[in-house]
Amino acid sequence: MIRSTSSAGGILARRAGSFIEIVIVERMHDIEPKWQPILRQLPKGAMESKESFEETALREVREETGYDAKILEKVGTAKWEYQRNSIHWEEIVHYYLMSLKTELQHEHDDEYDNVRWIKIELAATILSYPEERELLKKVIENVNYISQF
Repeated sequence: MIRSTSSAGGILARRAGSFIEIVIVERMHDIEPKWQPILRQLPKGAMESKESFEETALREVREETGYDAKILEKVGTAKWEYQRNSIHWEEIVHYYLMSLKTELQHEHDDEYDNVRWIKIELAATILSYPEERELLKKVIENVNYISQF
């Protein structure tokens, strides 16, 4: 059986001196063997009933990182497939470039062990999912995206 699902997430960015940092989330528990020992990814998640992609992205970033963000623009999508509970899933994730509403960090959920700010160039090399690494490389190459910070 094949099922399709849509998700949304954010590339939450800020300027730190002469470079750009983004938030990544890391998990060291409940990880599929191929991603061990650390799953590193961009904050994202499934849509809730009657939510838009933008609303989902903002909610997921808030829940997983504790930061309130605002959307600057859509930067692309990533697609992947996976097996879970004998079901084959095809997922499309819609990503938005975001900036902080405030530096204040609230409590975040316990889905991830770490929430870290790192240089965007480093993130493009260490994120677990190749689709997210490729998306970040395109963001880095697009001067219009980076000039917003």
